[in-house]
Amino acid sequence: MRFYSIVGPLLSLLAGCASEQYGQCDAPDDYLKVMFKDSSSASPFSHSFCIVCNPNIEPAEYGAWALQMGAPKAPESTEGLHPCLYVYGGPPGTDNTESFESCRSSVCDGGATYSDMVGKGNGNFDLQPILN
Repeated sequence: MRFYSIVGPLLSLLAGCASEQYGQCDAPDDYLKVMFKDSSSASPFSHSFCIVCNPNIEPAEYGAWALQMGAPKAPESTEGLHPCLYVYGGPPGTDNTESFESCRSSVCDGGATYSDMVGKGNGNFDLQPILN
């Protein structure tokens, strides 16, 4: 019994206090959904995530959308991918990994840098709230 009284709280601590926040851009870009996950204070290896998704597109459209958003290249295959891109940077003087507001602003107001598409196997965050 003592084992569970020690391990339970420890596991809760290791899960950290990282929270996910979801939103979307205003019209005419209201099809763009944003997810921000803050880094976990419990892990020195944790980092924040800013992700943009377009749940209105089909897999055949992923590559064209990624390029339209400014990603450096289209995926070779869409198997195992979400209609989402990792987001980096932002307008000069901002960092979209600081907060949900800066993440959303860099996507919706412009200036973000887009990278790879997000794989369905990534277990670091939950995109279902913005993909449904």
